[in-house]
Amino acid sequence: MRCTIQISASLLAGACLLTGCKITPAEPQPALLTNMSPAVKVELQQAIVELIGGQPVKLADNAFATRHQLFIEQAILRDEKGLPIMGRHSQPAILLELQQADNQCRLSHPASGNSVALVNSQCQPAATPEQ
Repeated sequence: MRCTIQISASLLAGACLLTGCKITPAEPQPALLTNMSPAVKVELQQAIVELIGGQPVKLADNAFATRHQLFIEQAILRDEKGLPIMGRHSQPAILLELQQADNQCRLSHPASGNSVALVNSQCQPAATPEQ
């Protein structure tokens, strides 16, 4: 009886280990966008609003095509003469990163730890610099 319990416990532990390996999500890796289109640009803009709030930002057609990071600076309010209102601002730029995990693109806001899945976007792993 005792041998049967030990074998059952060993099998259960082995099954848990194997199952744990299967359901553990892959670690997100830096990625580059491979299919920029108007629909993808809108999806990125909506994801940015979801992550950091505010109005949709203007994105270049090559956003995330050569770098997995994007820095967004807050607009400086200007008066009718084009001069900054209240002088310069000291707001830091907001960092966003394109990542891929389990063959899915995600836009990540590292400062908050939040990310948004991108369903229309296709990406590939970014080349990592040699050490």
